[in-house]
Amino acid sequence: MKKIALALIGISLLSCSDKKASAVETEKTSDSIVKYVSPEITDRKQLIIPGKSIGLTQLGQNAETLSSLGKPDFSDAAMGKAWATWYSKDGQKKELNIYTTYKDSEMKEKVIRQIRITSPEFKTSEGIAIGKSLIDIQKSYPEIKLVGKYNADGKSIQLYDAMDSGIAFEIENDSCIGIIIHETNKKVTEEYITLHPDMERF
Repeated sequence: MKKIALALIGISLLSCSDKKASAVETEKTSDSIVKYVSPEITDRKQLIIPGKSIGLTQLGQNAETLSSLGKPDFSDAAMGKAWATWYSKDGQKKELNIYTTYKDSEMKEKVIRQIRITSPEFKTSEGIAIGKSLIDIQKSYPEIKLVGKYNADGKSIQLYDAMDSGIAFEIENDSCIGIIIHETNKKVTEEYITLHPDMERF
């Protein structure tokens, strides 16, 4: 994938239901795929719903649908668990990460367990997005708690989690740089630790 923009469009269009298929028409060009989205799903495709979805991509969705995003720029897989990552090539440093595991002990189907984004294009219904301050986030999610921290490129990153809501935030210098959607009533660090093994958990 050459542009993270395609991945962001893809994450918006992925859906467990075939009912959405009629809303999208695909036109192939020489070097890209242009997707035309019907007006009724334009708003939802940029909506973050804690504990449920980002755009039309849902937690619990079959991992095979991720093929629509193209080949990941990086993938880290072991013991049936995997992080698939797409990086921006346009200089804007956007990043998309999706974590998948087996649905159950039968190990027949892999599903999406966590979704992480660093793009400001996606927002919650309250308007929380990348770039918001910790104070702004606390107004919408007063129950958030500091659950971990790690270092990246010499910078200290704090991880705050609203566990009951199913949404977590990466904070650097009081500003949100990453948003993670996870299962409700389950700590984000139970699975997110595999993305940052050096993270200190609280």
